[in-house]
Amino acid sequence: MIRNRLLIRCHRALALLLLACVPALTQAGPASKVYTPQVSYGEWELELRGGAQQWPGQSGDRAQQYVTDIGYGIAPRWFTELAVFYAKMPGNAARIEGYEWENVFQLTEIGEYWMDVGLFAEIAHDRLEKKNYVELGPMLQKEFGRALVNLNLLFTRGLASDREPGTEFEYAWQWKWRGNALFEPGLQGFGSFGRIGYLHAAENKLGPAFFGRAALGAGRTLKYDAALLFGTVNGSPDRTLRFQLEYEFF
Repeated sequence: MIRNRLLIRCHRALALLLLACVPALTQAGPASKVYTPQVSYGEWELELRGGAQQWPGQSGDRAQQYVTDIGYGIAPRWFTELAVFYAKMPGNAARIEGYEWENVFQLTEIGEYWMDVGLFAEIAHDRLEKKNYVELGPMLQKEFGRALVNLNLLFTRGLASDREPGTEFEYAWQWKWRGNALFEPGLQGFGSFGRIGYLHAAENKLGPAFFGRAALGAGRTLKYDAALLFGTVNGSPDRTLRFQLEYEFF
């Protein structure tokens, strides 16, 4: 009973925290990912993710984005990560786009309640525009038999006094069918509803994906996923090809 009350209070506090946010980052790039509310205490992680987007007839056609990061399970329910973003436009060399300090907080025990819940929080620096942002949002996870569904609801706010007005609301989700750990089929999607108060389908892309995990022994694991996404509304790239590689070890 006491644990249920604490969980309810935690969820209320999370809701108030999200309402306090207000953002400036807009569309999800090809290096965006779906975060999960599960933390492995004492685990290190090296990650490379990226991809390319196709915008026929626009200057950003076939623009590429890559992210390298290193993370650590600093506490039983807290995973922290430092990331560097790179961008490459057609005909130009890749350059550093920005930096992020990402944090995953596991709020519930995995499988103990009807839904697994976590909190994602990050501070980002846009090197090109010389602006800083904070992003917060819940991470939700639910099992349906052999299927696993994840949903991120993210709210972004500029930190500087000259920030763009309004709060940006983005989302990311995935569904996968678990069976053979080396290859699990599924779907992924990313999008944005624009600023709070002026919500509309500013971007939406979704498509088939696959996921895999290979145990390398001695506490080492290689995880990977990839997806081919198709834009469904104006303002979305026609096609996005993305990938993600993770090397985890203790």
